[in-house]
Amino acid sequence: MSGSQGGELSAVQKEENRALSQSRVVCENAFAGVKRYNAVSVVYRNRIAQFDDHLMLTAAGLWNFYSCCQSI
Repeated sequence: MSGSQGGELSAVQKEENRALSQSRVVCENAFAGVKRYNAVSVVYRNRIAQFDDHLMLTAAGLWNFYSCCQSI
C-alpha cells in the first residue's frame, strides 16, 4: 500500500492515507478522553467480578456523553 522508499505517493495513496489518518484521530481522541477519568489508566485493585469492565463502560459512556454535548 505504501509508495516506494523515498518516492512520491500517488493521489489514490494520499487519499487512503488521509482517510486512515482521520479515523485514527477520532479513535485516539476517544481513548484520550476515556483516560482522563484516571479510572482506566491507573491500576485498580478490586475484588468484584467484572467490575473493571463496568468501570471501562462507565468511563466510555461518560466520554461519549461529553463529546455529544460539545456539539450542542
